[in-house]
Amino acid sequence: MQIGDTISVLASFGMSYRIKPLKFKWSGRLFDVKEITYTWKTKEGQKDVYHFSVTDGKTLYEITFDTGSLIWRIENLEA
Repeated sequence: MQIGDTISVLASFGMSYRIKPLKFKWSGRLFDVKEITYTWKTKEGQKDVYHFSVTDGKTLYEITFDTGSLIWRIENLEA
């Protein structure tokens, strides 16, 4: 299911641009990231967009971080 909603994310930022989402809030609910299953980076003009495939143990979500706007979004989910 494609979504595109803006979300709030608690993430850690480490060395070499290592970003690790830990929790996210969407539609008034808080989701714990149990596992990051895959990550990749795309370019949109001059900015990088980091993509994360994450699971809360039940559902698989694709969330993104836009380095230009510093906005997180939930893009897709698979129940």
